[in-house]
Amino acid sequence: DRQVWRYLSNYYLSERKTMDSLITILTFTRMFFIFNLFSHFSAEDINGNPEWKLAFQKIQELQKTQDERISLLEKRPLELEVTELKNTVKNQGDEIAQLKARIREFETMFSTSYEDKPEEDVPLSEANEEISVSFNKPFVRKGRLLYIQPTTVPVDMVAFYAYLSSNAPASVAHHIILFDTVITNVENAYHPHMGTFIAPRSGLYVFTWTIRLYGNAYFTTELVVNNVVVNWIFLGTHNNIDGSVTGTAVVHVNQGDDVLVRTGPTHHSGSIISNNDGKSSFAGWILV
Repeated sequence: DRQVWRYLSNYYLSERKTMDSLITILTFTRMFFIFNLFSHFSAEDINGNPEWKLAFQKIQELQKTQDERISLLEKRPLELEVTELKNTVKNQGDEIAQLKARIREFETMFSTSYEDKPEEDVPLSEANEEISVSFNKPFVRKGRLLYIQPTTVPVDMVAFYAYLSSNAPASVAHHIILFDTVITNVENAYHPHMGTFIAPRSGLYVFTWTIRLYGNAYFTTELVVNNVVVNWIFLGTHNNIDGSVTGTAVVHVNQGDDVLVRTGPTHHSGSIISNNDGKSSFAGWILV
């Protein structure tokens, strides 16, 4: 619309300048001719001479014709502007009609292809449960089956796994075992310099640890959650026998609680073995 108005304005100004120039030229020519005519001949000479009288009549007719042309030139820009506006309105009306027809087509397609079939009444609690759990069931449509892409629900995973890089003497009671080589540490909740896992969120966790011994060593080790012993294991080896023992616990841990493995209050002698023949390790992960 702005381009149409800009075009019409420029065209009108151009035509107006042309018309003004023509009016000026015609007026000047007429005045010049009349001035020269009356400056050389009197009114009696003109009226007494038929030829001059005829010439004067032709001049009057020419003047009338020029006045009519000037009037037409003055009306022409306005008529052109009205015509252009009518054409613009007509074109816009045609476009609007086409768009409305297209919209009706889309509405018909949508109502045919995407209208759900009525389903059985389901209790609100069951419906909410189904919506929250199942994301990949197809929607039943009247026209065709449309599958919603399965939505990946992010799971706040927490997991760690670490082992001793070398043998560790641990003949002192309640000595925290520092599993210093970290392989897995999702959420960075295990701190190898402390040998402690600090729960980043509350939940049900699984913890497991393995202790290797050799020779005449014996150990009791404990799994401690927030200063509470939740499981313990014992292993004693004799006559240069190499052995290992594993403990596991499933326990609820609150956010900020610390979990560690330490030696027991009694029954500890020798070193914990961890080498290429087998590692002493500590691992844990969240269930729910």
